[in-house]
Amino acid sequence: MLNKINALIRANDICVLATAGEQGPHTSLMAYACSPDCRQIYLVTPRQTLKYRNMRAQPSVSLLVDTRETMPRGEVRALTINGRAVEIADAKEAAAAREVLGGRHPQLKSLLALPDLAFIRVGIETLQLLEGPQASHFVRLPGADAG
Repeated sequence: MLNKINALIRANDICVLATAGEQGPHTSLMAYACSPDCRQIYLVTPRQTLKYRNMRAQPSVSLLVDTRETMPRGEVRALTINGRAVEIADAKEAAAAREVLGGRHPQLKSLLALPDLAFIRVGIETLQLLEGPQASHFVRLPGADAG
C-alpha cells in the first residue's frame, strides 16, 4: 500500500493545506515537492500569510492530494497526509528546498524571488488513502517526525 501512496505523492505536485488558528480552520491551495523517500513534503510561503502564522502557532497540519484531474469521478484517489510543519532554519536545507520547489514548479519563479519566504518541511506521520467512494487504507509511519 505504501508504494501506491508514494506513487500518488510523486505523481502530483498540488495539494490543499489545512491549518488551524485563532480564526478557526484555514485551507490553502499549495504547490509542493516531496523528499526522495516521500516522508517529507516541502512547501513555501511568504511569512506574512495566515497559513504561516497558523503553522507557527499550531504545527499539526493536514494535506489533501487527489487525482480528480486525471481519473473518472468513481475512481478518484484522495490522500490525506497528516504531519508536523516546521520552518526550515538551516540555510543549506532551505536552499535545497528552494531548488527542489523551483525545479518542480517553474511557475513559482516570481514567488521564490521574494525576500521574506518561509520554507516549510512537513514530516509525514499518518496517511489515509481513499480509493473510490469506499475503499480506505490507513498507514502510520514509524518514527515519523518533522525534525
